[in-house]
Amino acid sequence: MNLQTAVSRIYKCISKLDAAYGRPVFDEFAIVGLDGGKLKLHHYKGPNEGGFLAEFADNTMALRKELTEDQTALGGEFSFTREGEGASMDAYICLGPDVYLFCNHTEKSMHEITQDPEWLNAQGEFLNLSQFFAVDPLDLGED
Repeated sequence: MNLQTAVSRIYKCISKLDAAYGRPVFDEFAIVGLDGGKLKLHHYKGPNEGGFLAEFADNTMALRKELTEDQTALGGEFSFTREGEGASMDAYICLGPDVYLFCNHTEKSMHEITQDPEWLNAQGEFLNLSQFFAVDPLDLGED
């Protein structure tokens, strides 16, 4: 899948996720790739576009322990953290080799989000999103 298709798919799935939850689950998301050991922001939606990469290391600390080579070799792998609050990222999906979708709610933690009974309806939409990339990983060489 190319970047344009991936972004379109993400927006559709986030919209379904929000509808199932009854309000936004994530108000910030970014597609970040590793290009020769350097971070590259391929797409961003949220309140901190200018400072996102500069603060990335701090804001992904709770999730990075989940990011191992074995777990993220293929698209579709994902994880949540209940430790993230504020600017700290709440979840990621591996979109393909060395490229990830990071998701965050800038005012609530995943712990707060998952305490709401509507989360049970919504979590399937996040899983559906991850499965699109398990079947058809993002290939940045296609763009």
